[in-house]
Amino acid sequence: MKKKGLLGLIALVGLLGVGLGILSPALTKNRGNEFAMALDNVNPMVAETTVYGLTNQPIDHHLGQMGEDVYTYRLRTSDGQGKRRWLTFTADHRLKQCHYLKIDTKGQNVNSWEAVTVSAVPQRARQALKS
Repeated sequence: MKKKGLLGLIALVGLLGVGLGILSPALTKNRGNEFAMALDNVNPMVAETTVYGLTNQPIDHHLGQMGEDVYTYRLRTSDGQGKRRWLTFTADHRLKQCHYLKIDTKGQNVNSWEAVTVSAVPQRARQALKS
C-alpha cells in the first residue's frame, strides 16, 4: 500500500514539474523580477535567443554590495522576426540613450549584452522597435 502512495506522489511531482516546465515561458514573459529570470535560466524548455533593444533612461540606480554603481534598465526588445517583449537587466554604468543593444537571453534571463551599430540590427527588429 505504501508503495502505491509513493509511486503516486512521484507521478504527481513529475506531472507538476513537466507542467511547470511547459507553462513557465508563458508565465514569465515580460516579467523582470528575479524569480522569472531564475526560473527561465534553469528551465530546459526555454530556448536561448538573441533580441535587440534601444537604450533608454534607467528605471533604478543604486550602489551594489561593494559600492559599485548598478543601473537597472527595462527595454522593449525585438527578435530578428519582429516579435517584441520586455526585458529588465542591470549594467555597471549608465548607458547612452537611443543606442542599439544586442542581447543574448534565455527567457527573461539576460546572459550578455553589447552595443551594436544600426546596420547590425535586423530590419524587422528595427521596425518593431520604432513602432
